[in-house]
Amino acid sequence: MMVTGFGVTLAVHTGGAFSLPWYLLTLGFAWSTHLMTHFCNEYFDLEADRANPSPTSWTGGSRTLVDGLLSPTVSLASAFVALFVGIALTAAMPTLSTRLLAVALMALAWFYTAPPLRLNYRALGEVTCATVLYGMGPLLAALLQPGGLSALLLWCTAVVCLLQVLRCLIMNFADMEGDRLVGKNTLAAALGPIRVARLYASGQGVLYAGVLALAAAGELPFLVAVAQLACAPAGLHVLRGLLNGAMAEPRKADGVTFWASMQLPLTTCGTMIALLVDLALRGTPAPTPWIVIAVGTTVVFAGWLTRTALVSRRPTTTAADGTRTRPAEPAPVEGQAERA
Repeated sequence: MMVTGFGVTLAVHTGGAFSLPWYLLTLGFAWSTHLMTHFCNEYFDLEADRANPSPTSWTGGSRTLVDGLLSPTVSLASAFVALFVGIALTAAMPTLSTRLLAVALMALAWFYTAPPLRLNYRALGEVTCATVLYGMGPLLAALLQPGGLSALLLWCTAVVCLLQVLRCLIMNFADMEGDRLVGKNTLAAALGPIRVARLYASGQGVLYAGVLALAAAGELPFLVAVAQLACAPAGLHVLRGLLNGAMAEPRKADGVTFWASMQLPLTTCGTMIALLVDLALRGTPAPTPWIVIAVGTTVVFAGWLTRTALVSRRPTTTAADGTRTRPAEPAPVEGQAERA
């Protein structure tokens, strides 16, 4: 919902209009493609997930197939069902450009782990995931709205795309040991821990310097820049964990991967609300239905984040066989299913 809402809000900020039917179609496409990717990754990443000695709450797959709770065949069949739903929704899109973009999005999502491309096994997964989820996703949502594309949409999409690349580096960092055992050559595995930390620090610095530069040039509304800069502490927390060796300790690694993941939806929701406030201050408020949907999405995310943060504070227990037991966790936020 947040990825779709991000693109729709940027389109509304540009054109002032909102189409509920096209939003619902885009949302259905996003959900079906997200489920397809999740089931596909579970199936084709099974060997790597089995080899992972220390999965976190946010990495190493859902463990559903590893623990035998679902058969691999069912996971693959579910991926195909979701794929067919996505194809049907693509056929209903109004223009050739939106249909081609949707097909390209589904193809990249499928071949993220599926052969023959297996992009996440060739150090291309981080960029692919960012391109699909926070690049093509918002662009498709915007193209299906009356407002269409704008320079602001491209700038904001570039910001969250870079954040997603950095997030995926951390996710794959956590899975590095198991990935290397099965020959899964993610970008994080290719770089190694020290260079991942350096790249993460450089990426965060470049990103927020870019936000400041865009705001100074008048390309980014002041409130949007403030909302995006307010999320920088999450990245600093992750970087501190990388430098302090937190990834070597399961509980601390959970915290690092959690905040690496949360920096994205925090930025997305903050940008959405800032754009709506910017419109209101200009005297051209967004359509009421979209304000209700956007604010509702943000409230749901805030509730989920609060609950998840509280759950993460509960102590884990270790069984006699060494198995760590975590507290029950809420359903994943958008993007968690792309765990490598």
